[in-house]
Amino acid sequence: MKSTQAQVLALALVALLSPVAFPQGAKTLVVGIDSDALTLDPGNFRHRETETILRNMYDGLVTRTPGMEVVPELAVSWERVSDTEWVFYLRDGVTWHDGTPFTAEDVVFTVERTVKEGRIGGLTSPRKGLLDPVTDAVALDRLTVKLITSVPYPALLAFLPHTLIVPKHYVEAVGDAYFAENPLGTGPFRFVRWDKGTQIVMERYDGYYGGSPAIPPVGPAPVDRVIFRVLPETSTRIAALRAGVIHIATRIPVDLIPEIEADPALRVLSVRGTRSTFLEMNVRRPPFADVRVRQALNYAVDVELVIEYVLAGLATPIPSLMSPDSPFYLDIPPYGYDPVRARELLAEAGYSGGFSVTLDCPDHFKDVALVIAEMLRDVGIEARVQVWEWSLLLPRIRAGERDLWLSDWGNATLDPMDIMIPKLKTGERGNYSGYSNPTYDELVEFAERHAPDPEARLRAYHQAQELAHREAPMVFLWVAQEAYGVSRRVVGWVPSPDSRINLHRADLQ
Repeated sequence: MKSTQAQVLALALVALLSPVAFPQGAKTLVVGIDSDALTLDPGNFRHRETETILRNMYDGLVTRTPGMEVVPELAVSWERVSDTEWVFYLRDGVTWHDGTPFTAEDVVFTVERTVKEGRIGGLTSPRKGLLDPVTDAVALDRLTVKLITSVPYPALLAFLPHTLIVPKHYVEAVGDAYFAENPLGTGPFRFVRWDKGTQIVMERYDGYYGGSPAIPPVGPAPVDRVIFRVLPETSTRIAALRAGVIHIATRIPVDLIPEIEADPALRVLSVRGTRSTFLEMNVRRPPFADVRVRQALNYAVDVELVIEYVLAGLATPIPSLMSPDSPFYLDIPPYGYDPVRARELLAEAGYSGGFSVTLDCPDHFKDVALVIAEMLRDVGIEARVQVWEWSLLLPRIRAGERDLWLSDWGNATLDPMDIMIPKLKTGERGNYSGYSNPTYDELVEFAERHAPDPEARLRAYHQAQELAHREAPMVFLWVAQEAYGVSRRVVGWVPSPDSRINLHRADLQ
């Protein structure tokens, strides 16, 4: 897009947006995101963009550094006092955005609101699974809280950054419905307004305690205001970025990276994400009920070639489900591209003449799907690509009506419990393929519930990865880089692998 076109479009965007009164000379950092928040209640969503926004108004007991290390935030320290009890010691001097002191009672209220049935307007928090198997929280004193689990839960710290603490006094006073649109946090920015479908505006909280000491510099945010502006169209986000209307643009496609890098006022920042990508198969019926057919597809897809020519090299191949950034990753040889072996396996399974199948995908996977379909045709599988809205495709996949589809699964905790259980354990919520193996189930169950020590847990997950690799209920593809377009005026911010855009320390030059 030419510069003049970008400027015209960006000016049009500004005219459409509701005005926000800023003090003269105030620093306002604007982020262009592709979808609006679903809610502003930290306990009532499962949506990355929503968490990205809320993370700038709320803090948790712990957080993650840009390198994904779990570090203290509202807690200063913790200890595991028994197999099923953790004690957290809280930071003193923290206040909510209305000036009320933060205490252990807020943590108890947040945990109970998350794990107990019917605690949010009569409904159960969709984030309950992120704290499973936490059952209770007890305030031992004003700044000490105990979390109690039903069984040993070694993964607690990996999941805890995704639980943002909410204010007991405020939620009880205003009710869940009002709270969902008028948030009150302890984070670096406080809520100003939400123009639904358009923008969320927040301003610096000068009473902020400073954030995690493990992520310096500690203190109030450098900028005065932050706006998350909803710009669903990629071309619109890039136009707004080039015109200076926004300072950070999310979800930059690889084919548009050169355009941004050619602009001297902009740069592209990328980071390896936490979403594993797969070509999934319906293993409940032929032809994919036969493991030889599933293995054949793994040999038929040249993953390295797709990464190089479709993804511009911005992805890392995976031999199983886990990201290479996970401490539980098992480094085993991938299948590799071997069309001869693929044809042999198909013949052994009784498909020497190949077969026909529809390869389903959401729109953002269309280019990948077309290339993979050609590779499948090379080994005798006639694959026809069908593009769907994911909201329409997913119910059909869950019902077992589709046979082959491209998808991905986020693993922001980098813990196997967050991907190896939901994707492949029998009957779990993300097990769209219908894969079921008692040995796999026993391994992941042992790892989560009964492993006597961290090494035993690691061994169990490694064995489960080996089994998944061998059984091949999916073609294991890659973990992709996530690219952001960023104004060179932005300093003090780097992207995070878990897709959160934490602006605590971001500034504008």
